[in-house]
Amino acid sequence: MSDLHFEALRVDLEALRVPQGHVRNLRWLTTTLAIARTTAGDYEIFIRGPEIRASSPLVRRHLQHSNWRPEAGGEPFPASRIVLPSAPHFASIAALIAIELLRAGITDPQGVQAAFTDVEPIIEIVIRRGALAENIIIGLIGELTLLRHLILVRRNRLTTMMRCLDFWQGWQEAGRDFQIGNHSIEVKTTQASSSIHEFSGLHQLEPKLLASGAMEQLHLMSVGLAVSTTMGETLPSMVSSIATLLSHAGAGAEVADEFLRRVSLYGNQSGAGYIHATMQDWGAYGMRYSHTFLPRLYRLDDPAMRLLERDLLAQTFVQPEGLSFRMHIPEQVSTFNPSTNWESELDEMDRTNIPVGSTPFS
Repeated sequence: MSDLHFEALRVDLEALRVPQGHVRNLRWLTTTLAIARTTAGDYEIFIRGPEIRASSPLVRRHLQHSNWRPEAGGEPFPASRIVLPSAPHFASIAALIAIELLRAGITDPQGVQAAFTDVEPIIEIVIRRGALAENIIIGLIGELTLLRHLILVRRNRLTTMMRCLDFWQGWQEAGRDFQIGNHSIEVKTTQASSSIHEFSGLHQLEPKLLASGAMEQLHLMSVGLAVSTTMGETLPSMVSSIATLLSHAGAGAEVADEFLRRVSLYGNQSGAGYIHATMQDWGAYGMRYSHTFLPRLYRLDDPAMRLLERDLLAQTFVQPEGLSFRMHIPEQVSTFNPSTNWESELDEMDRTNIPVGSTPFS
């Protein structure tokens, strides 16, 4: 196909009306290929027929095979689906993918898989810009595990429950993941069966002087998560559960909306963030994750932690700036490290560090 065909298709897709209700505007390009617009404004690419096999793990997470309906009450059709965000430039990307699939021979029912395999590298590049990477997804789930606990045990105390949302700082690009008075928590998530974590610099393990003049009490929360087909939670289900807790707090929907806004900003320096309202049904976020071990809350001021320190580096030619490293932390560092009950430890941090004159959403 020529550039003119691409341009015509792009204009056509941009003009696809965002439908109302439980329908989708569907445009069939051939009997095997269609592009649609959903009520959320997302673009869907449908490849009709048996389930498509993807070689890329990232693309596999985004492919959904099911029986889809063109509109409410319409006849369902079997197809593999890829969802692209609703931003205007994704009309051009959907058109590009469709044109490349047509060029690769997707019009021949016998050549559908081969055509997809030929175009899959392009699809993978697009997806990397359209959804969070898996390591960011599990990082967010790890942080939300702590946040949900803090909110859940305070569900009958409106003021303190709302303050918990401000404890979570990990949605911002800099700073600690949680700040509870003088206590700070760095949350690290791994897919391993033990506490093996990557660090981007010494600053993640070094306490600092707080604005109050007190020295930060720094902790490390180690969370193990792995894909499961039978147990665990998805990112959308966890986000929904927290939003429901907040919306039922008696403060109106604005608190839950603020939480969802912060979630959407998490990790978005690497691309688009997770927008719950439009992405909760995406295949990329449909994976269940279960704990590979119970979360561990370590105290970093314990000498038994054997941390890398700047004083030791000063005796070498290694420069601390830009240093990244991996730590394999034992299950038991010392008698009371990690904490015997991380939930109780979090609650104690909150009880002993109630900020004076604070307001939610500071």
